[in-house]
Amino acid sequence: MIAGLRAVWRGLVVFERFGWVFIVANLFAMLLSLPLLTAPLALAGLAHMAHAAHSAPTAHPDDFWRGVRRYFWHGLLLGGLNIAFWGVLYVNFAVYAQQTGALLILLRGVWFIAALTWLLMLLYVFPLLEEMERQHLGMALYNAALMVVKNPLFSVVILLCALLIVIGSALTVVPLILFTLSLLASIGSAAVRDRLEQFRQSA
Repeated sequence: MIAGLRAVWRGLVVFERFGWVFIVANLFAMLLSLPLLTAPLALAGLAHMAHAAHSAPTAHPDDFWRGVRRYFWHGLLLGGLNIAFWGVLYVNFAVYAQQTGALLILLRGVWFIAALTWLLMLLYVFPLLEEMERQHLGMALYNAALMVVKNPLFSVVILLCALLIVIGSALTVVPLILFTLSLLASIGSAAVRDRLEQFRQSA
């Protein structure tokens, strides 16, 4: 739990250090996210820029567009997978909405956990790609799922903090436009770097 809070704090510190860069990139990301299919491209650009902010002396809004170009096909493929995932989940809930029973309650619980896991995977996948020598989307998704499963308390803290940021931003709207996505990207990058550091120390 402490490790999760530490990662969130590190993400906030880096965000504050490069505030204007993250704000400009967030505006770009909001525009790029208007078609749902290209929303993961925005996440890719933000993750690349956040990685630069966490690992390099400087960061620039141009890093956002470099990330979009680098992960263009990864982003489009993930966009398709994302739409398919939420589509299947919606159909499952809609079809069985009026049905009751222990099995259905169990299934709804499984679907709910799957949805939360997928949200965390979306937060982790591009920061993981940044750290991989061979940038393969399937392997990055596998590693993201593994990171969630092997670090449940850490992931719960990251998810709760992310949800608080999103809900707070949605209530006031302006933060959503100015910095919410880029702040989440910074936290996601910090979380991945924290777990990788822990893994390397224990290896």
